Amino acid sequence: MFSRKTRYAIMALSILAREYGQAAVPMSRISEEQNVPIRFLEGIFLQLRNEGMLVSERGVSGGYRLAKPPHEIKVLDVVLAMREKVGMISCLDICGNSFECEFGLNREKCRIREMFGDIQKTIYENLSCRTLADFL
Repeated sequence: MFSRKTRYAIMALSILAREYGQAAVPMSRISEEQNVPIRFLEGIFLQLRNEGMLVSERGVSGGYRLAKPPHEIKVLDVVLAMREKVGMISCLDICGNSFECEFGLNREKCRIREMFGDIQKTIYENLSCRTLADFL
């Protein structure tokens, strides 16, 4: 399951995707629409801006916009930008990369790694082909 932070990021970006090409969207509006504490959203937006997904505009009509068109921002990019460590089992990350087995098993002796690795690969492939445009 994704963390609350990642889900909030995706929800907020879906609003910005819907309003792509229009005026900048104030963070307060996103906070209110998605019922996200503004302090929490500030940290999320800072990370997304540092990853090149958002641009901010200052001033009375300021707010946030997507840095790229919605169809160019993959959901996987958002998940990774939030430093999500979601995996089916602790020895696989979201991308299917293997880590040391918590039970000390050799990869060849592990009966579940292959199956869960396949499931994780399917999740990865789905997240990498879905974009913010899919929320429109």
